Amino acid sequence: MNTKIGVSARRMIYLVGMSLLMLSGVLATVGVNAQGIVANVTQTTCKLYNTVHSVIFVVGLVLIIVGASLYAGATILPGNFKGSAQGYGMGMIVGGVVGVLLALAAPFILSAVTGNSVAGAACAGVTTTF
Repeated sequence: MNTKIGVSARRMIYLVGMSLLMLSGVLATVGVNAQGIVANVTQTTCKLYNTVHSVIFVVGLVLIIVGASLYAGATILPGNFKGSAQGYGMGMIVGGVVGVLLALAAPFILSAVTGNSVAGAACAGVTTTF
């Protein structure tokens, strides 16, 4: 049976097999061990986590401040704009609070996913520079 699906599947298996063969040859040539790869992946993941954690926290605080300013400033607007400006301000405040709570809960979520007993222990020694 030389159907179109069969030929495509064989080509895909061949490409995946050749890619794995070349990758194993490159890794054997370079001499990279599995622990080094795991350490690099862990360090990169922790740097990404720390960056996202910091950005979410800062954006949440900025949203709270801007939302509170917008909500307070809406009191001097005319009636037809007052409601919408206060609505936007309240939405920004709620979004900021959710962002800050998410940033504060992230170490506990990370410890639950990784199985570490200490919150954020997986990324304890990794620092991030902006």
